[in-house]
Amino acid sequence: MTAEPIELIFHNIHEHGVGIIDRWVAEVERRTGGGVRFTKTGGEDPVLIRAADVVRDVPAAAVQYPLLGLVQLPLLFPNATAGSRVLAQLYEEFAELREELSDHKIVGLSIGAAMAIFTTRAWGPIKTVVGLAGARIRSLPVIDGALRALGAEPLHVPYLDIAGQLKDGRLDATVLGILPARQFRLADGAAPYCLMTGRNSITMHPMRTYMKRESWNRLPQDYRDIIGGLGPAGAECWFARESGRDADAHLDEGLAEFEVTTFTPGQVEELRGIIAPEVEKVLAAVEAQGRPARRFYKRMVELASAYGV
Repeated sequence: MTAEPIELIFHNIHEHGVGIIDRWVAEVERRTGGGVRFTKTGGEDPVLIRAADVVRDVPAAAVQYPLLGLVQLPLLFPNATAGSRVLAQLYEEFAELREELSDHKIVGLSIGAAMAIFTTRAWGPIKTVVGLAGARIRSLPVIDGALRALGAEPLHVPYLDIAGQLKDGRLDATVLGILPARQFRLADGAAPYCLMTGRNSITMHPMRTYMKRESWNRLPQDYRDIIGGLGPAGAECWFARESGRDADAHLDEGLAEFEVTTFTPGQVEELRGIIAPEVEKVLAAVEAQGRPARRFYKRMVELASAYGV
């Protein structure tokens, strides 16, 4: 171990009210005996992001990660605990995913807490599978087709503009994580109605924690081994297990603020049937990029079933 502590900056782009960042920081500091210490910053400020050594982001709309984007396909995961383990296992098994994410040194991968569809007071609660027909809804590229199949008009809205556009009527609905919806205080008026899709979330976002290569390369090997021992590879790694549990632990308190409607199993199966052709289109498009999309998706479904019991 080196004698002088190495000071690093950890930047969290979006605050979701969870504790995994503090826990990871504490774990690294503990395991290195204080040899690595962190200062934390946050927000979408590009200057702060450039200055950071470690960054936690949500690469949900990043088209340069087509395999990673497939974890956002609808109705895959029951919770973040299962989803995070699935993603970490896929990272271990698929060299194509590791190569895709090799622009930075990945130190943690997980999936955020369950997501839902939130609708404005003017639109009202969604009670049927066709209840979104005509709705202007905040979306992401990988699920645009599924939302169009339901009759909605998907729109791409900057993350921090979602609440304002719901409030002023430019959006009727949004696909959003339950924890960010709570952070945005949507239940206070902008969008108090929450639609859940039964056992499996309508979609779920990948969460990435990465270290910039120059910062990683200046760490001594013993510290790299310690950080690498926490994640991101394998369903049993520390980061996947702890991040998933942490996200799920905050879910009930977030849901408690909304008027929640949950689709019945029959409605979920109806929904699956409507969006199935759109899922196939996404897989075909990723296959056309030379990626093993169908094999990746099949394995993802298998792992979700195994870890979601």
